[in-house]
Amino acid sequence: MRVPIENSGQVSIIAASSVSMFLATLLVALRLMSKRMSVGIDHSDYCIVLGLVFNTALHIDCILMVIHGGYGFHTLEIFSRFGPDTATFFFKGIMAFAMIWNATVCFSKLSVLLMYTALIPVQSMIRWAQGIGLFIIMWNISNIFGAFLICRPLARNWDVTVPGTCGSQPKFYFSMGIMNIIADVALIALPMPYLYKLRMSMQKKLVAMGMLSIGVITWVIAIYRQTTLADVNFEDMTHSGVLTTILSGLEPSVAIALACVPLLRPLMNSRHIIRPLLSDLSKNLPYNSNRQRGGLFFRVIISNHISPFSERLHEYPMENMEHGITTDYRCY
Repeated sequence: MRVPIENSGQVSIIAASSVSMFLATLLVALRLMSKRMSVGIDHSDYCIVLGLVFNTALHIDCILMVIHGGYGFHTLEIFSRFGPDTATFFFKGIMAFAMIWNATVCFSKLSVLLMYTALIPVQSMIRWAQGIGLFIIMWNISNIFGAFLICRPLARNWDVTVPGTCGSQPKFYFSMGIMNIIADVALIALPMPYLYKLRMSMQKKLVAMGMLSIGVITWVIAIYRQTTLADVNFEDMTHSGVLTTILSGLEPSVAIALACVPLLRPLMNSRHIIRPLLSDLSKNLPYNSNRQRGGLFFRVIISNHISPFSERLHEYPMENMEHGITTDYRCY
């Protein structure tokens, strides 16, 4: 049964989901174009595409819950006006939402970790990325199992008349959100020590750090969502959970979009945008062509060509605390 669009909650969900899908799709498309112009597609791009697929499914699920599940109406009104099948559709949809959300978050975070290991391929970074990545995978898998098992039998998730028991949904969603924020903090903090050790001015270090910490914007969304959970009445979730669901859908979409922003430089005009910012880094620094010493290369573009990925590269050494050798950083 198709539910009429009658209230602001329904409009808000549809609008937010539509904008979220468009934003994430646009930035991922630009990222892929940029990477193909420069260093080529790698595993981080495959992960971000998978994240985009799940993100699209997430928001399609939101829109379907509005159109066929009565999302935005009070639960009692859904039963009285549209029947129990409509309410059942919503509760099945919200259970699917939790599982798809975890898949979206998982692949978007793994994409960031793979990007780090490509930019900073030293052993310590790789080990930290592997450890954090394993934690993220296990955490998201456990959340998916939690969504399945929070009510036993499974049918009690969408039919409260079925005999059985359910765990605390508020605690489940709250803990899921807290762990997500902790994972985000770890992701943003991970590359900072390596960037700080670059031999360049503090201003340039801050620019590089700012590019890789742009994801802090998602913290605002995540923290605000956590504060809204206290106001959700899970007995009337079809109405009281609208804002929380919008924020939950917006967060991974913004995370996917922001993960693409640092990789869009090849689409910019290097003569007018990149060169003025970075050309001074090329002054009075020796060129080092030794690429076999485990090195990372902080790639600074001084070419007059449109593409910032030219053959004219300068390498900026950093004192590496591992093994007492000097390595370099490569920034794409």
